[in-house]
Amino acid sequence: MKKRLQVLLLTIYLTGAILSSGWAQVHPLPKLSVSRRADTQYMDSLSFRAKQRYQDLNAIPRTATNDTLRFRTLYWLGVLYKGWYGRRDSTVYFANELIYQAHKSSNLFYEINGKLILEEYYHNGQLNTPKALRLNVDILNAIPTSTYYDVVRYRINLNLGDLYRLAKDYTSALHYLNQARQVVKKELVYAGPATTNDFRIDVEQKLGALYQQKGDFSQGEAHLLAAEKLLTDNSSASTRAFIFDDLAELYLKYQHYEQALHYAKKAEAIWDKIKSPGESKSWGTLACIYTGLGQNEQALDYAQRILQLPRPSKFIQEQAYMTLYQLYEHRQDWKSRALYYEKYIAIRDTIASNQSSLELSALQKQNELEQLAFQSQQIQRFQSQRLLTVQKQAELSRLRASSQAGALTRQAQLTEHQRLLERERTQRINATLQRQQTAQKLEQQTFNRETRQQQRIRLWLLIGLTILLLFTVALGLSYRKNQRQQRLIQQLNMGLEQTVQARTAELVTANDELRRANQAIRETDARIIQTQEAERQRIAADLHDDLGGTLSTLRRRLDDIRQQLQDPRAARQFDELEPIIQKSSADLRRIAHNLMPPEFTRLGLHSALEQLVNSQPAQPTRFSFITSGTEHKLPADTELNVYRIVSELIQNINKHAQARRAAVQLLYHPDRLTITVEDDGLGKRAAGSTNKPMGIGLKNSNLRAEYIGATLWRDASEGGTLVVLDIPYQTPNAASTTDPNSAD
Repeated sequence: MKKRLQVLLLTIYLTGAILSSGWAQVHPLPKLSVSRRADTQYMDSLSFRAKQRYQDLNAIPRTATNDTLRFRTLYWLGVLYKGWYGRRDSTVYFANELIYQAHKSSNLFYEINGKLILEEYYHNGQLNTPKALRLNVDILNAIPTSTYYDVVRYRINLNLGDLYRLAKDYTSALHYLNQARQVVKKELVYAGPATTNDFRIDVEQKLGALYQQKGDFSQGEAHLLAAEKLLTDNSSASTRAFIFDDLAELYLKYQHYEQALHYAKKAEAIWDKIKSPGESKSWGTLACIYTGLGQNEQALDYAQRILQLPRPSKFIQEQAYMTLYQLYEHRQDWKSRALYYEKYIAIRDTIASNQSSLELSALQKQNELEQLAFQSQQIQRFQSQRLLTVQKQAELSRLRASSQAGALTRQAQLTEHQRLLERERTQRINATLQRQQTAQKLEQQTFNRETRQQQRIRLWLLIGLTILLLFTVALGLSYRKNQRQQRLIQQLNMGLEQTVQARTAELVTANDELRRANQAIRETDARIIQTQEAERQRIAADLHDDLGGTLSTLRRRLDDIRQQLQDPRAARQFDELEPIIQKSSADLRRIAHNLMPPEFTRLGLHSALEQLVNSQPAQPTRFSFITSGTEHKLPADTELNVYRIVSELIQNINKHAQARRAAVQLLYHPDRLTITVEDDGLGKRAAGSTNKPMGIGLKNSNLRAEYIGATLWRDASEGGTLVVLDIPYQTPNAASTTDPNSAD
């Protein structure tokens, strides 16, 4: 017993040591300060630490706990990029990766959280109302009915209400906002009383904004005052300020200036404590309120504050210019009034133009959504037709079974009737024999009784024969009816079989044609890539053998001539040629190496890429090489094409990105290799400044990626560019079919 206890304690100690050694490699997630989102170096450092944590989690064994930590890291990265003004587009990559991995692990909670990140990106960042609507509806249909998901259910209904309000579908908006109101009517189990109260404030605030947009002052005021009444000491300062701002804007819209000033001053007192430098919370509203009250000095003060800001929003500028031209109109300074009125009209037209563009974009995206809905209806109609055909076949089978069962039942009934008749006949014969014996003994006494008995027997025989005849006629009619039903069933079956055979033949023909077309495209891509590689080898050999030898001969000849010169000035000129020839030789070796890296097959993809990255100059872009996971060898043809793609991406960074830093990262997964190339260069700014079509290098990269069965994805934003290359591992059979040498 004592030995068993020692063994148990030793096992617990070793298990804790192993777990602690694994956890020691995983760094904790950093805390994100919302006020420092504009600090690029701070955001870069947080992104690097989170990505390092994700790599550490991929390196430790896969367990349910480790998977949850990995999902949490991806969720944190999605939230980080969602709040990063210049890099918001990268949110799509991390959110989709979280959705994919969580769905693969059947983790509904983090799959829904990934979709919520995407929804907020399309809702607030891209203003893509159809995509945001589709994501919200998908999440609402996917979440279970348990109270665990009440917070998500509330958030989705609130999002749908706001989206339909932006689309001016007030009926749908009111429906979903009331649904959200019903969810938080009782205290949420997994949120607590304070958070539930904050949710109720949000619902009332959204309802107030809805009625204000509809032009219903009384309902808008009632809901906003209800939101103010729900405020407690635990409510955040920003929540209080936003509600006071909404009330001030509502009263300003309907020219209740005293009430508007009351709430605007309360909001300003809060914003002065928590807003960051360069923001103008409540200033535009206060400028318009003081103008309406006739207090020109205060209105002028707030308008000038707004115009002194480094980057005020267009809506705040519109309020400032409107205030100034009205003030100068009161002072009869017509020159200043005309100047600010022109600025007011210009910025108002800009806002209206932007609003028209947004509405046009929303209409176009709504059209796309309707087309998708029409396609979905067509698919559902086709599935309904198939279901109807299956139901008809099932009905025919049921009728056939019912007919067979009826025939068996009637046969059994006929057999039973025949048995009863035989039994009755036997009984009658026995009774007759008994009566004859009795008649012989009492012939004289029972003569009259015997006569009556014979008459009764004849009657029974007539009844039995009649019943037998009726059963025979019924059986014949039933048999003829069964024959007609069987012939009808056979005709229907033959028609269905012919239709199925014709449709099957059409599908087989279409599949064969599609397979031949795809095979022709793959063969064409393979020939193009093989021709490029052969031409690269030929050019590299020609450069090395011909031009390299020519440069060496030229260098020796110049050295011989230099030895024979007596003029010092001419000798110095020859000495100046030496560095030029050395640089030409070095450039020649580098170009030949890039065209065909030496010993590529022996080194492999990992070492070749590492040499390529380390060979890049430190200026103007500093490259770094990162790897994670266990190295997995790919087919030689695949590795060469991957090397070409990464080399082309590095050349694009050196030529066009104007980046300070760039990173090449190899992530070896169990089922695929992911390569990311990320830089902090121009990104979207480079794409927007040059309206050129896709270059030859990028076209070749896409062609090579398609040739090896990989996926090439590019994310360009204001803060840089992220390129992701996913290469799935191939089975031995698949690898042999894609090998170009095997086709010869």
